Amino acid sequence: MNRTQQILLILLTCLCSTGLFAQVTVNIEISGISEPLEENARLFLSLAEVQSHTLLSEGRMHHLHKKAPQEIADALKPYGYYRPNIKSRLTQTAPEKWLAHYSVDPGPPVHISEFNFNLSGAMKDDPKAQTLINNFPLRQGYVLNHSAYNDIKERLAELARERGYFDAKLVTHRIEIDIEVYEARIYLDYDSGPRYDFGEVQLEQDVLNPEFLQRYIHFHQGEPYELNELIDFQHALNDSDYFQSVEVSPGKPQTEALKIPVNVSLTPRKRHRFSLGLGYGTDTGARTRFGWEMPRVNKKGHRFDTELRVSEIGYSLTARYRVPVFNPRTDQIVYSAGIIDETTDTSESNIRTVGVSLNHNRRDWRESLSLNYQQEEFTIANVRGDSTLLMPGASWSRTWGNDFINTFDGLRFDFSMRGASKKIISDTDFMQVLGGIKFITSLSARNRIITRGSLGSTLTQDFEQLPSSVRFFAGGSQSVRGYSYQSLGPVDANGLVIGGKNLMVGSIEYDYSIGDQWSVALFYDGGNAINNLSDDLERGAGFGFRWKSPVGPVRIDFASAISQEGSPWRIHINIGPDL
Repeated sequence: MNRTQQILLILLTCLCSTGLFAQVTVNIEISGISEPLEENARLFLSLAEVQSHTLLSEGRMHHLHKKAPQEIADALKPYGYYRPNIKSRLTQTAPEKWLAHYSVDPGPPVHISEFNFNLSGAMKDDPKAQTLINNFPLRQGYVLNHSAYNDIKERLAELARERGYFDAKLVTHRIEIDIEVYEARIYLDYDSGPRYDFGEVQLEQDVLNPEFLQRYIHFHQGEPYELNELIDFQHALNDSDYFQSVEVSPGKPQTEALKIPVNVSLTPRKRHRFSLGLGYGTDTGARTRFGWEMPRVNKKGHRFDTELRVSEIGYSLTARYRVPVFNPRTDQIVYSAGIIDETTDTSESNIRTVGVSLNHNRRDWRESLSLNYQQEEFTIANVRGDSTLLMPGASWSRTWGNDFINTFDGLRFDFSMRGASKKIISDTDFMQVLGGIKFITSLSARNRIITRGSLGSTLTQDFEQLPSSVRFFAGGSQSVRGYSYQSLGPVDANGLVIGGKNLMVGSIEYDYSIGDQWSVALFYDGGNAINNLSDDLERGAGFGFRWKSPVGPVRIDFASAISQEGSPWRIHINIGPDL
């Protein structure tokens, strides 16, 4: 054996005999204090950091165990406990396995005898500041809590950033703890300084008129600064769909003028966008969609889009030219033209239309005022007809809820009206109203009830002259399930469906979630297109499955037409948001 081998053998023998690197593990138990205090104590314990370390030795363990009582005592101080009584015990439970137990009596907490808070500067007259002060987590008589004390300072700083107090500072901030009398005194002196106003908005872009973009801004130069206004402005520009990226940020404070300029950096979207979609629905069969869009036709923010839809029941081609008006976030004039060719179980129609509409928000309601010129060739119950209508119309809708895609609690209401007169271009007189409501409410985290209903009515003396697009039909995945799309309504002498003057449809559904993505449903539908309130209503019932997709639930329903002889079954597939 050479000299090197001898040295290695001696070192190995020493290590094995001393057990220097033997695997030692220790479990830690802490009793007598609440869970938050215990969690913080474990964060302070040096022993907890190495309790399962492969190189932990008995000597190191005993050393850290002796430090533990002081570390636990330090962990209790942020919660106001300065007189704890801590008993420690270290027990070997098996070879190389130990149990460290710490019994903690936290003792009485320190209470705040004085809470001295002074606010100076412009912030003292700010209602938001007063609300903040009224909700401070610490007051005279409260138990001292260092986390709450730091939270007060952070809330003041946050309010200063959000409300434009850019010179704000803490003049005094200290806690005095008198261990002898066992009480704490807090001193906070906050000087907010002046409040800054909005300065000039600097737009870095060359694709839209600055005057047009200024209409997206809801604040004005010289008004008091508010960060939420900048966030709202950024969201509005993102939602405008003109830009690929949007960055809105406050500039360097102008201390002499007390102004904050606003820097806006905008990257435009491409001038042309194309989209392609494929899908399937039992009302339409297999379907495809191709779209072409120009998000920005000119510097005035005008838009253009066209869309071709093809399905097993027909096709449609529409084109729209949109002009922002009033508030460009919500208001626009839409010029449209289109062709629709559709064949259902009850009718055939070919529609050519041009129109104009004003779409805007009226407080919380979405309002649309329209005027459409329509020529239609139709066949109903083997009877052909031609129709020319100039139809003024109006619609209103409103949605309540937080999540309109996958909704547990929400409500949607829609109401529309339209009509035509022989005195103005049209070849028939009629007046029609249609209202709909959908209500979703949760019974628990996994259960919800969905109800919906539709009521419609038509006033006319020449029902036979109305084209199929203006008559009411029922049946389908969004109407009475168990029946094919638009297959229900009054019939002629030969038993062929011809549609009705009125519509009455209702539904109730129970959904139960069986996981994060799936749910099952039971439902009951009723309704029909009718001419008189005494007409029979058809009924459907069944069960279904739901899968939560990013664009809304995918619904697969198995429905029985229970009011028909034999109660035949039908599958309905539908995709879309709950509201």
